[in-house]
Amino acid sequence: MNIVKCSTSKWFRLLIILGLALSSSAHAGKIYKTVNTDGTITYSDQPTPGAIEVDFASNTTTIVQNPNIQTKQLKTIKQKKPVEHALNVISPVIDGTIRNAMGNVTISASVTPNAPGHYELSLHEKKLRSTSGTFLIKDLPRGEYSYQINFVSTSGKVIASSSVRRFFMHKPSALIKPQNNSN
Repeated sequence: MNIVKCSTSKWFRLLIILGLALSSSAHAGKIYKTVNTDGTITYSDQPTPGAIEVDFASNTTTIVQNPNIQTKQLKTIKQKKPVEHALNVISPVIDGTIRNAMGNVTISASVTPNAPGHYELSLHEKKLRSTSGTFLIKDLPRGEYSYQINFVSTSGKVIASSSVRRFFMHKPSALIKPQNNSN
């Protein structure tokens, strides 16, 4: 009598392999196709009266065309391109020197294309507002000033901006007396 001696781990491996082989063949069940009285088709893994077995042995590619469905041309919706606004500072010129004994300067700008809204001037931590784009600033002391102008739409969105620009305010000194050339 021959007695085969195998360790427990070998039997366990053999049982696992055998179980996997049997389970994969069990899941490779059959598929049945039934055409119902209303013309619909039902696929199932359970046979029903009048069902036929579907053969997946060959390469199955099915193209279904329904001649009764008419397609409609969808309307193409064109998206409006956003309008690009440009802000042009008219005066003063970049790095210009303003010579005014009273310290007054006029800053003006325009936006193209025209749009409803207002202009905002930022000058020395102050914000001024204008609907025309013209700002008259009075009594500035001598010195260098940086400013920027924004155009703000009626919805509150900044739609155009200038770069940060500067000008120099020059006032005649009170210490210098004009010379009299009446010699």
